[in-house]
Amino acid sequence: MLHNQTYKVSAVRIEDHDDLATGFRCALRQLPGLLPQVLPQQVIIKPNLCDITAWETGVTTDPRWIGVLAGELRAIRPDVKLRVVESDAISAYKTYRSCDETFNRLGFLSAAHEAGVELVNLSTCDAIEIRLDGIPQAVRIPQLLFEEMHFISIANLKLHGYTRMTGILKNSIGLLTDAEISSLHPYLSILISRLHKLCCPDLCIIDGRIGLDGGGPILGRPLRMDTILVGNDALAVDETACRLMGIPSKEVGHLEQTARDLERKLGRVEVVGDIRPRLFCFDAAQVHSSIQSKFGNRRLHQRMEIFSNRWIDRGFQFRYDPLGFAKRAISKLARSRRGR
Repeated sequence: MLHNQTYKVSAVRIEDHDDLATGFRCALRQLPGLLPQVLPQQVIIKPNLCDITAWETGVTTDPRWIGVLAGELRAIRPDVKLRVVESDAISAYKTYRSCDETFNRLGFLSAAHEAGVELVNLSTCDAIEIRLDGIPQAVRIPQLLFEEMHFISIANLKLHGYTRMTGILKNSIGLLTDAEISSLHPYLSILISRLHKLCCPDLCIIDGRIGLDGGGPILGRPLRMDTILVGNDALAVDETACRLMGIPSKEVGHLEQTARDLERKLGRVEVVGDIRPRLFCFDAAQVHSSIQSKFGNRRLHQRMEIFSNRWIDRGFQFRYDPLGFAKRAISKLARSRRGR
């Protein structure tokens, strides 16, 4: 049954990029209830730190968000424990990137010290290996994410060759503890949707003061958009980001997948505030479609490998124990018939 609820997203213009706190407070006034009246002891903040590149490029999160959020959250609960989380990664250039180095070089270490906030490298935390439906291999999720918490996700306004655009939903990929996740790329839409159901953000912020046009998520042209988007629903905020970038939501696979899994329709979003769309375009018009074709080819080869390995395994079972193999096959066939 499809849900017909309308989700609200606050859009605020910030022409003075140094006045981030005023812009965020404006969003809170436009949509009362964005922050709860009662907070749990722990708040987890997930920025977008996909590369060691300054926030002014439109690639990463501005470290000043730490101080802004700390001030607002401590006004609700003075003893709240704030933790900023990120994982190690393999960069777009196939080089290992330490999360701790990223924190330091992007100014998060000094910002966290000033605000009295803890920085957490998820790749060094205790993790649980789980299977997600539709994903061919297990993934490792930090135990920290299963504790009681208020979860805040901060993303950027960017194009992405793999997923057309990247926002709040895609930001959750950084919650995985493993640095090397390239084998999961052909399943990104499903993975993003499953992670959202597993760990859904309570507050979603897309910092669109500077967007990234022409490529993404690391290479591209900084584009001044002077806008932040704030809401409590990740899908609604990402849909609003698509509107701001001139991208139809239905053309973004992980948005469609998430809406399907949530039994929702795309387009049920009300924007409160000032939004001024501007078309974001890839430098090479076919880059997204060509990458999706490559991922489709990889998925096909993986399915063929699984299929052939299954029959090779069955062949060895029959060779060494033909009677046992026949009994198991008959029993399985009988259960299958009863289930119809």
